[in-house]
Amino acid sequence: MQRPNPVSVAGLARLVPVGLGLAFGLWFVLTSPYKHAPLWPVWAPFLVAFTTAAGAVFPYGLDRWAELSTDREVCVHVRDAVPRVTAIAAVALLGVVGSTRPPVAPHSSWRHVALISFLIVGGVPAFGVMEGVRHATVDQSAASTRGAQVAVLVSLRQLLQRLLAAVGSLVALSTLAVGSSVVLEQNLPAGTGDVGAARLPPQFVLVFGGLGSLLVALFYVPTATALQRRGQALCDELFPLREADEAPVILSVAEDRHKLEQLLGVDRGVVADLQSGLAILGPLLAGAAAAFLSPHA
Repeated sequence: MQRPNPVSVAGLARLVPVGLGLAFGLWFVLTSPYKHAPLWPVWAPFLVAFTTAAGAVFPYGLDRWAELSTDREVCVHVRDAVPRVTAIAAVALLGVVGSTRPPVAPHSSWRHVALISFLIVGGVPAFGVMEGVRHATVDQSAASTRGAQVAVLVSLRQLLQRLLAAVGSLVALSTLAVGSSVVLEQNLPAGTGDVGAARLPPQFVLVFGGLGSLLVALFYVPTATALQRRGQALCDELFPLREADEAPVILSVAEDRHKLEQLLGVDRGVVADLQSGLAILGPLLAGAAAAFLSPHA
């Protein structure tokens, strides 16, 4: 009897969260009380894309953790990432549950609690890897040589940038979904919806996008800062400018040091990197400000 190929089984397992995200998004939009609203065809694709992306980012984060933990020159354990990720995720989930003003249908707030919770849960593995990268940066006891330390720092920085792009896409898609939800609600025919139900103001789109960016920053900034400090310390060890006295030597050391700083990303600011990773939100929030904050919105 032929045994199933482990690679094929693993590949199918990675597709399960993606399928769940797609199924959840389709269920959410098809059971919406405003399915016959004029702007429902605009809102539905954004929401399905968001839930599917959340389902895809979940296994992506798990794969990146496997990549991080199997590196021989990196010392990191699950217990290193669990406390901080659990605390921040729990606070975020409690904030969602405590919210009393969902984006579209106040009478079905549990649906929107589940929707935003899906976003947070989808990003948990990626956030866990970010925290793992921070611990691996601080503890480089497994790296035997300075060359190995440089290689590890370069690898960790590249991994962090990939994670930032993944969770940044979730923030962008979820903000688009919320923005289209607000527009859909504002364009409902008179008399539609719950009587006396308060609708969210257009500015909620900006608030939601800002909170999503803040959640990403809570994990990205400490890790990027640790990488920058460790890289700076390594540059000081390998190219100590203070010990150079002659002009040609100073210029040579400074040039080599600058090359290493560029390789390690030390010459770039943490905030600049965060803005680059979340650059997709720039046009979105600008457009939201123009469309939703205008007096005729």
